[in-house]
Amino acid sequence: MSFKAISRVRFPDSMRDKVISVGVKMLPIAKQQAGLISVSFNESIDSNETVMIWDWESKADHEACMVSEDWAQLMQESASIFQSEAVEFSISYYESVAI
Repeated sequence: MSFKAISRVRFPDSMRDKVISVGVKMLPIAKQQAGLISVSFNESIDSNETVMIWDWESKADHEACMVSEDWAQLMQESASIFQSEAVEFSISYYESVAI
C-alpha cells in the first residue's frame, strides 16, 4: 500500500507562469525526500488548474517532506502566490487499495 497526496491549484490567467514555476521547483525537492515513489505535475488543457500527484511509501514520508528545510524555504518564497485571494489551493489524501 502507498499514500497519495493530490494537490490542486486553480488560478487566474495572470498567475499561470508563477504557479507553474513554483510547481516545477517543488519537483527536485520532493525527489530528494525519503519514501517518494513518484510525483507528477499536470496542467489542465481546458482550465486554469494544475494537479500534482504525489505517491509516497507512507503518510509519515509525506509529512517529513512538508516540514523539510528546503520545502519550508520554497513555501516561504511562494507564500504570496498561495495566499492570494485569486488562487485556490486544495489537497486530498488517499491510500492505495489496489494497483
